[in-house]
Parts: sequence; structure tokens; C-alpha cells
Amino acid sequence: MSKNLHLRTLIFLECLAEAIGDAASALMRPTVGSLTGGGYDDEPLDRKLRRLAARGVITLPEPADPRIIRLTEMGQTLAHGGVSPAARWARPWDGRWRMVLFDVAEHERPARTRLRRTLHQARLGYLQGSVWISPDPLAELRDAVRALTANPEALLFFEGRPFAGESDTALVNGAWDFARLAETHRECLGLLAHPPADTDPSQRWRIWLAKERGAWLRALDLDPLLPSVLLPEGYLGQEVHSLRRALLQRAFPHSLS
Repeated sequence: MSKNLHLRTLIFLECLAEAIGDAASALMRPTVGSLTGGGYDDEPLDRKLRRLAARGVITLPEPADPRIIRLTEMGQTLAHGGVSPAARWARPWDGRWRMVLFDVAEHERPARTRLRRTLHQARLGYLQGSVWISPDPLAELRDAVRALTANPEALLFFEGRPFAGESDTALVNGAWDFARLAETHRECLGLLAHPPADTDPSQRWRIWLAKERGAWLRALDLDPLLPSVLLPEGYLGQEVHSLRRALLQRAFPHSLS
């Protein structure tokens, strides 16, 4: 669904989500003046809100309180790129590693490519091209992965602890490219350090928001979003996340027009 939404709509949803905050699910409706102004692609905001409601992204005001707009669960998911970094960092870890090994024949190269893409999208790390690990249970992923190859027996799944003295830190650093991730986080921090001024025109904010969101999504694509107990020293993801949330709240008025 996100592929069918305009970038500026996604930015608006993300700013809206941050303006609402974690502790609430509603926002006071914008003033009439802002509603009658030009919206994305010169679309009036009232019409845009109705269209988002038709897609199931927001709910329009109830007659009992016409001032309130709510972001649905789908809207929250779209706003945050389909994942909640804070929730993933906060999840507990049972101390056990899950491992996926596969031996796909050369003539099944497309299947091997699909396997690797699927495992990467599930945020597994790889110790080798065909050895992938995760701190999370993989029951649901297991069935999806097995369906990608004509020979499910070529896939093996293990769960447990290394027994030869390998540390969790060594596994984390070996399975994910945190040096590359740090580069993308520093790119994010560079943009977050120089936002437009509150008095700058909305056009400048929109350009900045598009660049910032692009940098954040590149970082998010590389980030395993590990439980906090496993995050390596020098990891910048939480700092980036905190700063951008504050700035997206500031940017919300500029995302309306």
C-alpha cells in the first residue's frame, strides 16, 4: 500500500504520527484557514483527508467531536515504514540464537536470490552467504522461506547457543555491517543538525523532509533493530530516532500545505 501513496503523503502521515505522540491516538483538526489552502499537488486538505480515510489510513471526525482526526493502525504502520524501532529495541531477548542454513543448487540461483532477499528483509544477519542468524523466533518466517525453493530439505533451522566461546558481541559484529550502518546514521545526523527554521517557508521544509526521510529509510533498511541488550558500542540508531521524532513534531505544521 505504501507504494501507492505519494511521498508527501507519507511524510504528512509520519509528521502526524509524531505530532500525536505515543500516548494518544488523536489530533485536533487543523484550522479552517489551513484546510482551504493548497494541499499536496494543490489538493485541498479536506479532500486529502477524505481520501486517506477511504484508504483506511485515518478516521474522520465523529459527529460528537468534529475536531478529532485519528490515525488508524494501518496509518501508524505506513507512517513508520512498517516497523517501530522503539518497540524492537525494547523487546526482550531469551538469550538464544536462531540460525538458517541453506544449500540451494546452482540451477536454482533465482530461488537463492529470493531467499537472501527475504532473510535480509526480515533483518537477519549473515555470517556467510548461506548462514543467517537472528535473535528472534523464526516459526512464521520458516514457512515462508521454505516456500521459496522447490527443495525445502535444502534448508536447515537451528536454535541454541554457541559452545566454543563465541560471544554475542562477536556474533552481532560478524553478522551485520554496523560500520556501513554507522555511515548512514551519520548522514541522518548531518541532516537533522541543520533543519529549516520554524519561520522558513513550507516548501523548504518539504524538500528537507524528503531528504531526511530518504536517509532514514536507507538506514532502516540496513538496521537489524536488535534488542537493546545486543546493540554494539557506538550504535547511533537510537540517537537518530530521538532527534528525528522531535524535528518531525516541529515540521508537522509545514506538512499540511
